[in-house]
Parts: sequence; C-alpha cells; structure tokens
Amino acid sequence: MFFKSVLAISLASAVSAHQNFHQFWVNDVSPGYEAAIRMPPSNSPVTDVTSNDITCNVNGNTVPSGKGTAKANAGDTIKVQWDSSSHPGPIQHFLFGPVDNAASATGIGSWIKIDEFDQTDGVWANEIMMANNMTYEFKLPTGLATGEYLLRSEMLALHGAQTIGGGQFYMGCAQLAITGTSASETCGPSIELPGAYNAEDPSIYIPNIYNGFDITTYTAPGGAVASCGAGSGASPVTSAVASASAPASAANATSAVVTEASSVSSAIIETLAPSPAVPTIEPVEPAPVTDVVEAPTATAAPVSSKKDSCKSKSATPTVAPVSTKKDSCRSKTAVPYPTGANNGTISSPTTLRTIASPAASAGLSTGGVALYGQCGGSTYTGSTVCASGTCTVMNAYYSQCV
Repeated sequence: MFFKSVLAISLASAVSAHQNFHQFWVNDVSPGYEAAIRMPPSNSPVTDVTSNDITCNVNGNTVPSGKGTAKANAGDTIKVQWDSSSHPGPIQHFLFGPVDNAASATGIGSWIKIDEFDQTDGVWANEIMMANNMTYEFKLPTGLATGEYLLRSEMLALHGAQTIGGGQFYMGCAQLAITGTSASETCGPSIELPGAYNAEDPSIYIPNIYNGFDITTYTAPGGAVASCGAGSGASPVTSAVASASAPASAANATSAVVTEASSVSSAIIETLAPSPAVPTIEPVEPAPVTDVVEAPTATAAPVSSKKDSCKSKSATPTVAPVSTKKDSCRSKTAVPYPTGANNGTISSPTTLRTIASPAASAGLSTGGVALYGQCGGSTYTGSTVCASGTCTVMNAYYSQCV
C-alpha cells in the first residue's frame, strides 16, 4: 500500500512538471492566451530527437495551422510564458523563415538560433524563470529580412539526462509577421530540425548530472547563436536574462525587490493566413493595472552555487501579468527580474508601475475588461467584469475574458 502511494505521488509530480508554451508579448502587448501559437494535444515531452515533432511539437507540422499571425519588428522585445516546471534545464529560441505564409510553413528544415539562456552562477534557467512567473524576455535580432516566421520556444528538461533518451524537449511555435531591417536574410549559422540534435550529444545525455556535474560549463544543443546583419562583423543576439545576476542569498542581502519598468506600445494586430479555416483574432489591449512597490534600495549579490541561491525567503519580484508563485525556486528566494536596462543590477525599488489603459475597442463598454483581457488571478486587482465574453480561469494566476 505504501509503495502504491509513493508511486502515485511520483507519477503526479512528473505529470505536474510537464509544460507548454501558452502566451507571448511583443513589447509588452500580447495577442492573447494561446493566440498565434500552435498548441500540442498534451503537455507531454518529445523525447525522439529524430522525429518531426522536435520542430513544433506533436501535430505542429500540420498546415494550414488555423492560427493567426502576430506582427512584430526586428529588434522588438519578446516575452514568453510557460507552465511552471521544477525540472532543470535551459530555454532557447529559434526562427524559421522568412516565408510567404507562416500558417502554411511546416517548420521542417532550416532554423537559426536567436537566443539561448542556460544558467546564471550555477542556477538553471528554469529556476530563474520560476521566480519570475515562468516568463523570459529576449530581443528579436536586427538584420532580419521582412517576412513571416515561425518562432520556436524550447525548454529542455534534464532531470532524466543520466540515461540516453532521457532528455525531455518541450517546445511550441508562434507565428510572426516581422518587419525587418534587411533586404534579404543575412543570419547564420543555421541548423536543420530534425537533424541537429542527437540523443547522445553531451548537452542532452549527461551521465553525471547528479554526481559532480558543473552547471556553469553547460551549453544547450543546437549550435551557436546566429549573428545577423550585413557582413561578418555582426554581433550575436543577446538575451536580457543572460546578463542578470543570480538570486541574492540571505547572508548578502536583507531585501531584494525588483520592479519591471514597462509601457504599453501599439497593439499587436493579428494577420490571417489566406485560408477560410483561419479564425479572426482581435487585438488584445490589457486592462489598467497599477502596482506600487516600496522597499529599501538593495543590490543583488552574486551567488556561488545553486544551493546558496535557494536559502533565502526574500520577497519575490512582482511581474505582470501573473503573480509569482509563492513557492517559486522551492525556497522562496528572491531573484532579480532580468532586464537589459540595468545589466543585472537591482534598480531602486521605490517605483510606481502603471500600464496605461488604451482607448476602449469599438463596441465595448469602458466599464469592463476587453475581450481576451485579464480579468482575474491570484494577485490580480483589476476589474473582474468582462465587457465582452466570460471571465474564464486559465490557471491559478491568470483569468481571461473569452
């Protein structure tokens, strides 16, 4: 009986750690929950790196996809949000294109890696994301040609990497129409998916991952981050998170509160593939939210090891649009929200963060939340009344008018 109980708990924990890519923002504006993303039928991982599923997940190669395509510009900031997972590993991003129609692109073939984040001071990328509502930011490279692309967000779970085939890949592909800065594609090197990954690659198969493996030496699979731009002197694309400091320990900082400075830019407008099966997706405009964070100024101290980084019970930073899970990083350690503006240092935390309320969409009442807007969540303080649609719980941290 005891064995059955332990087995049931283990299986439940494994399933709960499975994950999917659910939402993204372009310059802090989102097309909506699961909008413009090819969603798989489940949250199970892909373990066969030679299958076509390694590109855009199960059924991700089915075209036309039936999904809309969100607009972006080269150089824009992209924020992605995943389901929470305690499994250790990196996150990275790839582009497929340019193509004439992203909804008709299978994703099988040539990709360029535009971003990679493995760890900071021995703390895995997934742990840093857990302390930031499972969100992560990076920039689209400049030097891209104008056209439509698939944006592939990938998280690799390495908890089973001690055995061949034990690496678990989770990925999702979003559809973007990017206004570029180059007349033709000038990014390289490129890789082939499937083809670039091998189950015995040292970044996928790590026999000693629980016995002396040095996290700081890890590099994710898929080759180098591409350089984009005319000529060979183009600089690699860099991530805002990669330059952030690791969690501050309790011995070195008594308080570490980080606020995210952001503003609402023009709404993302969904463009549609020329297929009658593709639904019309309205732009999403966020509801007004005001967060006030006041605390003494503190500076994040570097952490020498993962063990030290998870001892603190310091406050976890507030990040829109969903609240930080109370037991993030399993020990409630404060992790600075990674931004490119302060190069990993914690700025003065006495900050007002206000997202301006855009003009109400035509036909919607200004007294309620717009269609696809946030209307609830564990720490959400805005309106819970939908001007259009019904307030539907997506997860513990996010409810949306749909």
